[in-house]
Amino acid sequence: MSTAQVLADIQELDLSLMRDAGTLEDMPEVRELARKRRAYLKLKGEASHLLGERKDIETDLAELDEDELACTAAVEEAQAGAAGLSYHEVQDLEIRLSDLAKRLDKIAHTRTERTEALAAQTQREEKLTGDLTALERAITEETRQARQRAAEIQERMASHRAERAELAAALAADDLARYEAARTRFNGLAVEVLSGAVPSICRTTLSAASLADLSRAGEVGECPYCHRILVTLPEEES
Repeated sequence: MSTAQVLADIQELDLSLMRDAGTLEDMPEVRELARKRRAYLKLKGEASHLLGERKDIETDLAELDEDELACTAAVEEAQAGAAGLSYHEVQDLEIRLSDLAKRLDKIAHTRTERTEALAAQTQREEKLTGDLTALERAITEETRQARQRAAEIQERMASHRAERAELAAALAADDLARYEAARTRFNGLAVEVLSGAVPSICRTTLSAASLADLSRAGEVGECPYCHRILVTLPEEES
């Protein structure tokens, strides 16, 4: 393989490695997973809040039950002692029983409201639990897919590094040093291929004199305009 072709191939591998490294650093799958995890944490917070509200409602219902038992016991006690009361005592008893009846009505009304609230709260919790379960499954599956894709990219990068090392070993030390310096200077785009009279990167048509100079320099020269390494590939390698 010609020096020109080796230089062109090394650059292709380096560009591929740069692209893959950038993909690994900023995988859209990772960004989407981060978004889903934030959504999951938000839902978990909402679930904790709903649980606290439900517990409050259940406490209210338990207290209503206690109040109802106390009122019912008071009614039974009052009714049991009604025999032999005087007229005024009977009137006082009726007032007391009326107050207890109002309290029992209020307890019943409040229980209906709180029972409806509990049903609605339970329904919200069940929906939220379903959303959390679906999100957990999505996160698990997308994490698996992201890891698989990352592993595939890393495997490809390892293969390209090994191939690059073989190509680099085939270059003369000064050619490799020249390439490495140009790669740093031009951010990876160190080598351009001459097609006719036009370099593949800067796309500035070379003059006849420049073409003659390159022809005398051989298959590896320098672009007179952008100063990248300019190679001329043999016909069968182009």
